[in-house]
Amino acid sequence: MTDLAGYVDLHPDRQPARRLRDLAGTDGPGVVSGDGWAVAAVSRRSPLPGDDAPLPVRDGPTTRGLVLGRLFGVGGRLSQRRTAPVPLDWLDADGAIGRRTWGRYVAAAVRPDGTLLLARDPIGLLPCFHARHSGGLVFATRMELLTDLLGDLPGVDFDRLGSFLTQGPCPTTRTAFQGVSQLPPGTILTRRGAQQGLRPLWSAARVAVTADGGLPSDEELRYTLRACTQAWIADAPRATLDLSGGLDSSAVCWAARPDRDSPQGFTPRFVRFGTGPSVDEQPLAALVADRLGTGLDVIEADTLLPLTPPHGPLPRADAPQLQFTEARLNEFLAGQAGQETEALSGGGGDQVFLMKNAPGYLADHVRGRNLLPALAQAWRESRHGLESLPSMLTGARRELRRRQHHEPALTGADFDFPQPAWLHLDAKTPVDLPPDATTLPAARANQILGITYWGDAVDRQHRNPHRPSIYPLLSQPLVEIALRAPVRRLLDHTGDRLPLRRAMRGRLPAEAADAPIKGSYAGMYQRALRHNVAVARELITDGRCAAQGLIDPTRALDDLRATARGLVRGPNWPLYSLLAVELWCRAWQAPATPATGWSPLAVAEGEETR
Repeated sequence: MTDLAGYVDLHPDRQPARRLRDLAGTDGPGVVSGDGWAVAAVSRRSPLPGDDAPLPVRDGPTTRGLVLGRLFGVGGRLSQRRTAPVPLDWLDADGAIGRRTWGRYVAAAVRPDGTLLLARDPIGLLPCFHARHSGGLVFATRMELLTDLLGDLPGVDFDRLGSFLTQGPCPTTRTAFQGVSQLPPGTILTRRGAQQGLRPLWSAARVAVTADGGLPSDEELRYTLRACTQAWIADAPRATLDLSGGLDSSAVCWAARPDRDSPQGFTPRFVRFGTGPSVDEQPLAALVADRLGTGLDVIEADTLLPLTPPHGPLPRADAPQLQFTEARLNEFLAGQAGQETEALSGGGGDQVFLMKNAPGYLADHVRGRNLLPALAQAWRESRHGLESLPSMLTGARRELRRRQHHEPALTGADFDFPQPAWLHLDAKTPVDLPPDATTLPAARANQILGITYWGDAVDRQHRNPHRPSIYPLLSQPLVEIALRAPVRRLLDHTGDRLPLRRAMRGRLPAEAADAPIKGSYAGMYQRALRHNVAVARELITDGRCAAQGLIDPTRALDDLRATARGLVRGPNWPLYSLLAVELWCRAWQAPATPATGWSPLAVAEGEETR
């Protein structure tokens, strides 16, 4: 895996400059430097097929920066990967990189006047971290690389970690380390001397306001989905997909299925836990795989439950993620698939094409209609949904009143779970809401917020230490199709994600294209707590959060026991997030060597409650 790193306004004898020379060398195609600045592509292993190879950024005949990632064309060439240098003016705020390309990328370049330009892709599929140092700015696409350049590990921001327990990943420039910020998706950072600012490169709200009532044809949506999916995996000799049998992963499976003459190997996989999910999805996944002729690799995962210690080291991930608790499963999947295999996911489809739980969407149906058709629509909704007619009308009236008074559709509490009694937190992390999204209808704003959330929550080398997972449904061309579609065309009383469902009918079994419910992994997490209760207990009592006074460990252990016994109604995400935070802290506390393992937890492996 290749990473991008660099600095600006630093003396060449400073620690980050010296360390960057050690990692990337002083010459060659991976380093571009000038007076007090450098941009480098750093790879600690041989490049893999389909790797995020760097492209030079040119200003006339001079190279002044690099773009790391994968850039694809737009229009009729969605799947064509760009390999030519990128002009410097493409990185301007109104430049072409956000309009004429899509993909996963971070760009860094310096203008002739010394202005640094840092740009992150609109969906945020590749991160960019930056920190002030000795009067300059240091940046990198991986947190561990950034801390390596700085020389000293920054202090942990426990206020941010406390917010993570109830907010999870959310759109914010704050990170888990003090003094380290994250560039928001679709944004350009400019820095010249002491002057630094952010400007939008791409705006989801700006795309959404162009909705004109039209939808792409089923053929156009299928073409876009397939072209984007094939673009991501075109250079890989093998690809796999986590197939649940739901609409989103099944649509990606259809799109990823290779052409008859393609040499690429593709086999979806289903991770099966003997008991735990509320609905067993394996029969549906097998039905989809049989219909598409792809085969299905069923992985029996009862010995790979969350909190099961892995055999190797925990990765120093950019930030805590709930998936961090699944280290043993991720380790197994990565070893089984191999370094060259691209792993796909159907994640993000619920947010891109909107699920039924989008707030205020009924108001989009009733607005502009007279009373009788509006009541008929609400009645049909109540017949097909879980909400009563009076409740739905009250919600629609509230949303229409909010729009009339120009009140914001989003607030900083949109991500919050209730704060558990064991959490001591005075103030939560401010959420950086997408620009202009607060003034949109609530359902549209929720759609944009969900897309932004997924950009921050995508699997960055959790399931495979060699490369991040791929989320085809978060491809920018598909996101723009969904943003331009009016909300009332995305969901109504007949169902949700309507354009995707219509496009997939006849291509997928009806049970997948029209399935109204899905399974849940909450039961699997409860089984994990019962099986690995000694690990969970040690993480809570001996963890950093307890030592910092962020949690009351006694109350947290009470919550642990109740959840493990199934006495807590619904998934207890704050508790699971607490365990993920503690695992993340342990990974960063351990020496950064290949020999680092889970030695503090090894004694607890295999212990169960009696």
